[in-house]
Amino acid sequence: LVTGILYGTPLILAGLGELLAERGGVMNLGVEAIMLMGAFAGLWASESLDGPGWIALTLGFLFAALVGAALSAVYAFVVVTLRASQIVAGLALLLLAGATGLSSYLASIGKLARVIGSNRLPKYDVFGLGDAPVVGPLIFNHNILVYGSWVLVVLVSFYLNRTRLGLNLRAVGENPKSADAMGVNVTRYRYAHTILGGAMAGIAGGYYTLAITPYWVNNITAGAGWIAIALVITAFWRPGFLLVGAYLFG
Repeated sequence: LVTGILYGTPLILAGLGELLAERGGVMNLGVEAIMLMGAFAGLWASESLDGPGWIALTLGFLFAALVGAALSAVYAFVVVTLRASQIVAGLALLLLAGATGLSSYLASIGKLARVIGSNRLPKYDVFGLGDAPVVGPLIFNHNILVYGSWVLVVLVSFYLNRTRLGLNLRAVGENPKSADAMGVNVTRYRYAHTILGGAMAGIAGGYYTLAITPYWVNNITAGAGWIAIALVITAFWRPGFLLVGAYLFG
């Protein structure tokens, strides 16, 4: 169960990002590629930049998020502005940066395959209950991104259901013409949430090399991006159901 939580966390992060994008009417089939690039970027940044461990980890995740956001911005331009097919554009992104693409190439020339990461996300014994029977390892002894993913589930759910911006986003995804007639900027909403979703997928990728496996392996995410996309659909675009599904898959 503890291992399921560890491996389910990147699925939650990437899944929530994809959920936000799909709520706006954009399906990003390139999540797997973005996660792989995030895994590379996170490990490269944390090992290349000097400083204490916590600074290296922070910069690693930040760089992973920036790379994910940049790739998603390009994708958003292609599908939102140029109105290209989302399926074709997503698969093109996967071919460009996927398991046999840019991520592997950059890791190769950066010689990351020979590097054992010196920085790894630590676990925190919350309230000193990490050794408590059953609930200790399950709830009180995880790294900060596990707890952050729980908070994100609540925040995304609240955002979508209890805020005007969230309701506008749902309107954009369900009926963009009506949303536009109401004065909602459809293009802006789609760009913003697709890029945000990409940043979250980048962080999810960075989680693999900075929290789970502190070194680079080609195709390290092993299809987790596809699982995240499937989770969004099987969870009926509800963050709470996505959390449960992510842990089952984890």
